[in-house]
Formats: sequence, C-alpha cells, structure tokens
Amino acid sequence: MAENGDGENMSILESKICQQIEYYFGNHNLPRDKFLKEQIKLDDGWVPLEVMIKFNRLSRLSKDFGVIVEALRKSKTGLMEINEDKTKIRRSPNKPLPELNDQYKAAIKNRSVYVKGFPLDATLDDIKEWLEDKGPVENIQMRRTLQKTFKGSIFAVFDSVESAKKFTEIPNQKYKDTELIVLFKEEYCTKKNEERNKTSRGQSKS
Repeated sequence: MAENGDGENMSILESKICQQIEYYFGNHNLPRDKFLKEQIKLDDGWVPLEVMIKFNRLSRLSKDFGVIVEALRKSKTGLMEINEDKTKIRRSPNKPLPELNDQYKAAIKNRSVYVKGFPLDATLDDIKEWLEDKGPVENIQMRRTLQKTFKGSIFAVFDSVESAKKFTEIPNQKYKDTELIVLFKEEYCTKKNEERNKTSRGQSKS
C-alpha cells in the first residue's frame, strides 16, 4: 500500500523538498530526463531514495530518507507515492504524463511568461525566491547563450492562463532595483519574429 499526502502543514524545508521532487517527476522535466526515465522502467515506476539523493538540488536540501518521506507524505498534490518500507518513491499511476502533442504545447505556451532584467549572476534559487509570492509556477527556464551563460531572462510556466495573466498585470515589476520587462511568451515570440523579418528585409535591400 503506497502512501501519499494527507495535507498536514509543511515546514519551509519540507515544502522545498516536495517542490524539487515534484519538479523531477513533473510534466516539464520527466519527459526529457533520460536518466530518470530509465530508472522508472526498472521497477514499475519506483525509484530508490538512494538514487534520488544523488540529484544535486535534492541532496543540498536533505539526504535524510526520513525527512524526505515525511515531506512527501504531507504533500497535497497527490503526484508522488511512497512504498511500504519508505525506501522508494514514484509518480502516481493515477497521474500519467500528458501526451506531448501540438495541443499540449500550445496550452503550455499560453501560460508561459517572458521576464527580462535579472542580473547575469542570478541563480535559479534567486529567481524562484523572487517568484514565490507571484502565483503558482510549474517551471522556470533560465535562458542561456551557446556558451551556457545566463542571458538575464527567463520563461516561467504558470499553472493556468489566469495565473499568468495576473502576473503580467502586476505594474512596475522589479528585481531588487531593476525594472523588468514582462510579456506573455506568445507576445515575446511575435516581437522577435517581427524584428528578424525587419532585419532580413533590410539585408536583402542592401
């Protein structure tokens, strides 16, 4: 019999542990995480905690199985299950991954927001902390150059179009003292395409 959330109050650490594990097994990361996909094939979806604590971001939060299990037990999402002897976890079979079709990709884009103006030395944790009180965020993509350096901009996927809209409507958003550019991803992509078209037309004329 697997266990999952009973809705108890979480500590800050427990909340961070749940968020991190639910990100690993979530709709955005799991389809592209080759290592984790291989692991879930081995034992009906179950992954040993011994394997999970080798993931850097989780291990920095805790390597204690008891702490990790207790955090997941309190989760209200129902995404994760814990096995009987509390040594393995898996994504609930009742919550299968969505089909990655054009309709799903369009739905993700519709609730994705572009934010620019972060310092180039900002970390994912810095940005997570800044976004914490701005609505439920499912995924953060830090945009990087070909050399893997941070561009100072992100795409954030909110849990709904309504949450994304509320976020974009917050006036004069700043990170510390720096004003930020905030656009829906669709709007950003449209503007970038227009800029590229203008550039290519200018080059063809010359």
